[in-house]
Amino acid sequence: MDISLIFSGLAAFGYTIAAIFSKQALAEGCGVLRLSFVINLVFIAVFAVLLVDASSEPIPWRLIHLPILTGLLFFLGQVFTFSAIRMGDVSLQTPIMGTKVVFVVLIALWLGTEQVTLQLILAAVLSMIAIALLGFSGGGAKRVGLTIVLALSSSLFFASSDTMVGAYGSVFGLPKFLFIAILVNGLLSFLMIPFFKGSLLQITRKAWPWVLLAAFGMGLQALLLNYTLARYQNVSAINVIYSSRGLWSVFFAIPVAILLSLPRERLTARMLWQRGIGALLLCVAIATVFS
Repeated sequence: MDISLIFSGLAAFGYTIAAIFSKQALAEGCGVLRLSFVINLVFIAVFAVLLVDASSEPIPWRLIHLPILTGLLFFLGQVFTFSAIRMGDVSLQTPIMGTKVVFVVLIALWLGTEQVTLQLILAAVLSMIAIALLGFSGGGAKRVGLTIVLALSSSLFFASSDTMVGAYGSVFGLPKFLFIAILVNGLLSFLMIPFFKGSLLQITRKAWPWVLLAAFGMGLQALLLNYTLARYQNVSAINVIYSSRGLWSVFFAIPVAILLSLPRERLTARMLWQRGIGALLLCVAIATVFS
C-alpha cells in the first residue's frame, strides 16, 4: 500500500477533529477571521519543526519565487473561502469546495506534472459529487451566483497551491520550501486585521482553549499533508484520499460532539439519506484509487 495515501488519510482525519474544535471556537464568539489569523501564526511554529532536519545547503535564491507564490496562492484560497462564507451561504460554499480535487486533476493534465489516468479522473469526479452530498445542509443559499464564483476561486487557488508543493517542493528543498510558503501565508495574514470584528484581546477565555486546539490540530494535519505532497508528489491521488475528511465528519462529528458535550447538528431523514449516499460514493472513489 502506498504510504502517501495512508498519510493523506491521517491528515484528513486530523482535519476533521480540528474542524470540530474550530466550530466550537466560533460558537464561543472567536470570529472566522480571528480564528484563521491565529491558526496561520501557529502554522509557522508547527512548520518550523521542519528546519530542524533541514540540510546545510543554502537556499536556491533563483527559485525563491516558487515557495513565495505557493504561500500567496494558499493565502488567496483562504481569502476567497472567507469571502464566500461572509457574502453567501456556507450550505452552498462547503460542497462547492469539493471541486478542488477536480481542479487538481485538471491542473496536472494541463501542466503535465504527473500521470493522470482515467481511473483517477473517475475517482476525482466521484469525490466531488460525494463532498457535495456530504456538505449540503439542505438550507436555502443567499447570493448564489457570488457564492459559486468565490467558492470556485478558492478551490482553484488551493488546488494550485497543492500542485506547486508537489511539483517544486523537493526541487527547492522540502523543509525550506514548505516553511517559506507557510511564512509568506502567515505574514499576509496580517492584512486581515483591519477586517476583524474585534481585537484578539476580545476573544473570550472560554473560546481560547478551543482556538488553540483548533490551531495546533490544523497545523499538524497541514504539515502532514504538505510533507506528503512534496515528498511523494502524487497530488491527484493524495487529494482524493484527503477528501475523506467529509467521510470522517459523518462518522465522527456526532460521537465527538457527544463526548465533549458540544452542540450537534440536527439532521432530517432526507439529509441522512443524502449523506449516506455521499459517504458511499466517497468510499467508491477511495477504493478506485487504491485499486
